Amino acid sequence: MLLHYSPEEDKYRDVVPVTNRTIIERLPFYVTMLGHFDCGSQYFTEREGYPECLLIYTVKGKGSMQYQGEKVMIPENCAVLIDCRKYQFYRSEGERWEFYWIHFDGKCASDFVELVNHSGLEVIPVGRSLDVVSCFFDMRHLASAGGWEMEVSLSDCVHHMLSTLISLQHRQVSIHRYRSQMPDIEKALDFIHERFFEDITVEQMAEQARMSKYHFIRTFRGVVGDTPYHYLALYRIHQSQKLLAETSLSVQEIALQVGFANSKNFIACFKKHVFVTPSQYRQQMPA
Repeated sequence: MLLHYSPEEDKYRDVVPVTNRTIIERLPFYVTMLGHFDCGSQYFTEREGYPECLLIYTVKGKGSMQYQGEKVMIPENCAVLIDCRKYQFYRSEGERWEFYWIHFDGKCASDFVELVNHSGLEVIPVGRSLDVVSCFFDMRHLASAGGWEMEVSLSDCVHHMLSTLISLQHRQVSIHRYRSQMPDIEKALDFIHERFFEDITVEQMAEQARMSKYHFIRTFRGVVGDTPYHYLALYRIHQSQKLLAETSLSVQEIALQVGFANSKNFIACFKKHVFVTPSQYRQQMPA
């Protein structure tokens, strides 16, 4: 295996190995390691023959990737998927490159990577359709829990991320179709972000976009890749995760602060998307 690596100017490094492996060989996906790097201008990795796949998502700055005879830039809010068995060279471009990364494998991993890159190495603009950072922290907390339930939940998380990225890739045609209406959808998104804690309706969102309800739902899904109600629910869950991590508010108080009518609905929605209850999520936070 070829490996050259220069981390000498990393400003911040957070690496989480996933060591609990009891049933991984049977899973379609499993995570082996994930991390968050904030690198200086000299960072690079050169590698070949590493038996895993890799997802890289840029938060700030820009990096580049050479893979299978191609070189692409990975700007902010974009992701790439590669199979590390093949030669790759990636590095910072400029003074800073902050990115999240996930090493994964499994029975379906290489096939998914090939599906994304079937016509060449794809750089996928993520936009607001997938909160990669929240997904990363969900997986980070699951990794610290241990047990076979964790492994199954991590597999589900990876599957969700990869499926969304494939949908985003194939939805570029749809985005071009709705390009003229994207500013109106952005107004609806701003409305959701500013009023998520209220009992807002699809009709109110549509009014912000100056569309009829059904035209808005169709256009929103074409641009964002999700329904308005599901996007709102996910945004509320992401906000609740911040409150669970950063405050001592009770689950009931957090439920009301992020827009749920009661704690029962909040707990059910949270567990559906994060795979643990809010109390379990808080208990798994690093001390």
